[in-house]
Amino acid sequence: MGKEKDYKKLAKKFIRQKPMPSSLKKEFLKQGLDELLESVYSRTAELLKENENQPDGVKMHLKQILPSIAFYEALLKMEGNKEHALQRFGACCFIKIEKMAKIIPVVMKIPGLYKKTPVLMNKMLDSMFGSNNGFQYERVEIANGFAANMLVCPYVETCKKYNCPELAQFFCKSDDICYGNMHPKLIWGRTKTLGCGDDCCDFSLYMKDE
Repeated sequence: MGKEKDYKKLAKKFIRQKPMPSSLKKEFLKQGLDELLESVYSRTAELLKENENQPDGVKMHLKQILPSIAFYEALLKMEGNKEHALQRFGACCFIKIEKMAKIIPVVMKIPGLYKKTPVLMNKMLDSMFGSNNGFQYERVEIANGFAANMLVCPYVETCKKYNCPELAQFFCKSDDICYGNMHPKLIWGRTKTLGCGDDCCDFSLYMKDE
C-alpha cells in the first residue's frame, strides 16, 4: 500500500500558493482571526479528501476553489449570516489578484505581445478550461480575437455542491480584475456569468479597432 496522503499538509500548501485563499489567510492573520485558520485547514483537508477521485484537470482548479469554500464557511459561522460573510470575503479575497493584475500591463509592454494575447488565450481554452477540466463551452467566431460561451463551470458547480452558490461570483470577478486592463488596445468583454446566475459566461478578448 502507498503512503496515505497528508491532506492537511496539502491544504496548507494550496492556501499558501493560490491567490484567493492566500489573500484570505493574510487578512485573517491581520485581523486577528488566527483561531479560525485551524478550522479552515481542517475543512480544506476534508474537502480535498472528498474530491480525491476527481480528474487531474479538475483538481487543478479545486486547489483554489476548495480552500476558498473553507474560508467562506468559517466566515459564515463567525458572522452568522450570508450578507456579512460575503462582504468580509469580498473585502479580503482579491488582494493578491489585484497585485498580479498590476504586473500584467507591464508585461504587455513587450513588443508585439498584446497582439498575440487573444490567440494565446484561445489556445489555452482546451488545455485549462476544456472538458478534462470540468468545463463545457462553445466557441464564437469574432474578428480580431476570440470569444467563447462557457456553459458549465466547475467553480460554479462546486460551489453549488457545497451549498454556497453565492460564492461563485468572486471567481468570476477575479477574471475581470486580471484581464480587464491588460492593454489599452485589448478589449476584455463579458456581459453575463454563470456565477451570477446567467445562462453562460460570454467571454471575449479582441483587438481594439485602430
